[in-house]
Amino acid sequence: MKNHVYKLFLGCFPEFPLPQQVFDKLLDIDGCSIVPHYEGDVLAGCGAVKDNNIRLICVSPDFRGRGIGHKLMEECERLIAENGFDKAFLGGADSELFIGAVTPVEQWKEMRNSFFENEGYSARNGCLEMRMKLSDFDFDSLDIPLCPSDTEFGYISEADRDELLAAVEKVDENWVKYFTFESPIFAAKRDGKLVGFCIVDVNSDTIISNGSNNVGVIGCVGVVPESRRNGIGLAMVAHAMQDIKQKGCDDAFIHFTYLDWWYGRLGFKPFLYYWFGKKELK
Repeated sequence: MKNHVYKLFLGCFPEFPLPQQVFDKLLDIDGCSIVPHYEGDVLAGCGAVKDNNIRLICVSPDFRGRGIGHKLMEECERLIAENGFDKAFLGGADSELFIGAVTPVEQWKEMRNSFFENEGYSARNGCLEMRMKLSDFDFDSLDIPLCPSDTEFGYISEADRDELLAAVEKVDENWVKYFTFESPIFAAKRDGKLVGFCIVDVNSDTIISNGSNNVGVIGCVGVVPESRRNGIGLAMVAHAMQDIKQKGCDDAFIHFTYLDWWYGRLGFKPFLYYWFGKKELK
């Protein structure tokens, strides 16, 4: 079944040529319930459900326009209800594949998704993903504001844990759980005090991994409120990008953001748009 689901995904999303082991990991296929739909002996479509999240809906291009997507949604929702949930969500914030419903940019700009709205889902927000080829990144040519000259950038150690977590809590208390030092923490300091931070990973498995590229991920970027609006955040991410480029990364990836205009100043481009749909199950 895994092989068939993977081939179906590639047929539906050829723009994401993930190796199968990366696809299986990002979807958490072993932790999902797979809902298949066959036409004869051909897997024409499938859904993947984990808890109350519909993590994936795929219908082969050869079988679209036959109501298969609607049938899959009904089966996924039935499974969610049978597991004791009264709401269904699309994607799910902890999914490493799609954290919402993949949506055409024209619809996303109006915060709508015609297919899922027709299935009874609603959403008030969404997010986007961004990427950049690091071969196009030139630190010295960036047109960004100068940050204070006494700002220092670099990785921090667990000796800075308490100060880091206090700073993260100032920015977003929901992020504290992500700063475990399992991944390197890049930071900005002034007068020896930590004023900015981000998580940096190299050689990561992501939606833009293709089996031959080394992807660097920069996430949970924050600057404490009293140090904002002086260029520290952009400069910190730029220094982190320079570092991962020097470490051999081919691509840089920004996950789960709303700040396309901000990251765009560094050369990032949006490529994937999510709609955070949910539905009350009767």
